[in-house]
Amino acid sequence: MLMTARYLMQECSQEQAFRVLQQVHEAEGFEAAFHRATGLRVTLRPLPADGVGLLALDNPVCRRVVETAEGRAVCQRRQEELRRALEAGRSVERFCCVAGMTVLAVPVRLCGEPAAMLHTNRLLLRRPGREEVEAASAQLRAWGVEVSADRLAGMLSELVVLEAAQLDAVVRLLRIYADHLGDVASRRILADRHGKPCALAQALAYIEEHHGERLPLGEVARRVGLSPYYFCKLFHRTMGMTFTQYLNRVRLERAKDLLLNPALPVAEVASAVGFGSIPHFNRSFKRYTGMTPTAYRAMRVGRARLPIAAG
Repeated sequence: MLMTARYLMQECSQEQAFRVLQQVHEAEGFEAAFHRATGLRVTLRPLPADGVGLLALDNPVCRRVVETAEGRAVCQRRQEELRRALEAGRSVERFCCVAGMTVLAVPVRLCGEPAAMLHTNRLLLRRPGREEVEAASAQLRAWGVEVSADRLAGMLSELVVLEAAQLDAVVRLLRIYADHLGDVASRRILADRHGKPCALAQALAYIEEHHGERLPLGEVARRVGLSPYYFCKLFHRTMGMTFTQYLNRVRLERAKDLLLNPALPVAEVASAVGFGSIPHFNRSFKRYTGMTPTAYRAMRVGRARLPIAAG
């Protein structure tokens, strides 16, 4: 029986699906690591949702804005636009509001369907100039928020500023993690359906166990009792990616773990995770992580060796 993403999500309620996402997200510990690395906070929220809302540790400007009818209306309208863009399939969306404050958001897909979003707290893409701060202060006063330009500038100075290269890196981190989160949660939902694994869940388990071997699509399809054509269509429709894309992701995630062992040559890592060609492994790894295997190892292993400050 063809189990499409839409059919699966009908059997698994939106609340149940998001609960699985939350469980996986909490187990990963991404929020704390992301905050330590970037200074930003990230929140997982279901789709559809009533916009981004205020984070518990967000800035005082937003809290003042939503106390006014006009400010709240503008905020809700922008957040609704953000939600619709993510539901329509946008891979990343920026939500911009007063004084250049920006939220970055990416969709999390369960079995190919947008089911949640990961979003940051407010940040700046550049420091606003004096004229921009004064204009924003005037707009806030028009909405009924009494705040001087100097006071507003002080509030904005507390926000994280991302320059172009940092912005690209943060977006990449969010997208990689969103894909990983959706992938793990999708596998759990598929495996738990009716208490017994379906063909696709069996295939995912087989890939996980044998990813270091030569693994053609036809072999995996045969293992789960499906024709290659049917399996290919089922896999792409349900997982939101091709069989090859998924296999490469599993291999590269395993490679990231193996690279943390400095005694293991990169060539052995490539071979262990199923890449027969070192140049192909290097290209795939850089495309996936944004850096070469050697640079990734140097960054992760070097960071692990730094002394931990007391306090």
